[in-house]
Amino acid sequence: MKTQLTARLLALMFTLAAIVPAAAAEWGSLKGRLVFDGDPGKPAAINVNKDGEYCGKHDLKDESITVGEKGGLTNAFVYLYVKKNGKVAIHPGLQKVGDKPAVLDNKGCRFEPRALLVRTSQPLEIRNSETDPSIGHNTNALTLFANPSFNNLIPQGQPFIVKFQKREARPAEFACNIHPWMKSYVLISDHPYMAVTGRDGSFEIKDLPAGRHEFNFWHEAVGNLKNLSVGGAKTSRKGRGKLKIPAGKTLDLGDVKVPAKLFGK
Repeated sequence: MKTQLTARLLALMFTLAAIVPAAAAEWGSLKGRLVFDGDPGKPAAINVNKDGEYCGKHDLKDESITVGEKGGLTNAFVYLYVKKNGKVAIHPGLQKVGDKPAVLDNKGCRFEPRALLVRTSQPLEIRNSETDPSIGHNTNALTLFANPSFNNLIPQGQPFIVKFQKREARPAEFACNIHPWMKSYVLISDHPYMAVTGRDGSFEIKDLPAGRHEFNFWHEAVGNLKNLSVGGAKTSRKGRGKLKIPAGKTLDLGDVKVPAKLFGK
């Protein structure tokens, strides 16, 4: 009887040991604003060399560097760096991916959005929403490394749906070969800790595990955003900065200046 009681107590202790770390997990958030430090100049007009009568009506501009409100650098990616085959604790409220697709649209002879976030196993739905049925598009996933690449025609009213199984180390370029100016960048991750800067350059990543982590700063025009001053230190040549996420609070980086010289400006 005493042996059975001891065994039960030991089993209860092991169960509690397994439960307590999860219950005691602490979370915090990260936010900031990337600011283009310099003069980006006016965006150049696109050379519309295909379907000119239709695409020419959309006043297409070069979107590779977009600076919006208050000098905000738009469409930059900020995301938690996780080593290959590494794992990260995910807040209970963010674990379920769900069936709601991320949407990449071909509309007005451009991709919308220019920068997109997708969780692994979340459907990515690629659409063709052009109003002229004669305008065709394809979507060529050019720089996928962990997942199979693809290059599919996207007919109107017949979206192409794909799911990714593995995390990509950096945003992948998606292009339309029919209209060579069309590009989009898609970050595929098995965790939710990623963001794209908005029109004012702001971003926020919520419910991160508290503690010290590395974050990637990346933009399509240059790739890794190196030598940025974040959290009292500089990002590395790989665009990574080490930051301490406070439990129950938000680490606000404020305005992070991105020098124009990084872009050759």
